[in-house]
Amino acid sequence: MPWLYLSLSFALGVVAGFAAFSHGSFYRRLSGQVVRGLLSIAYFALIICAFWRYGWKVGVGETLVVFGAANVGLSLFRYFWTR
Repeated sequence: MPWLYLSLSFALGVVAGFAAFSHGSFYRRLSGQVVRGLLSIAYFALIICAFWRYGWKVGVGETLVVFGAANVGLSLFRYFWTR
């Protein structure tokens, strides 16, 4: 079950990191800011659930996965859209 939390937080982190530097007009408007906020709240809630359900070791691992996934999303964005 901790793998479900880790994989879901990785997916949400990649999407959030990818959306952070999206140059589309959607993310410049209020609706885009709401989507970014909801993504942030979602993986913050996943981190809290991991701490609550599985203890501090999985919670810290989950936090590191989210930060790493956001960086992966940023790297993917730079790779695909700056060429």
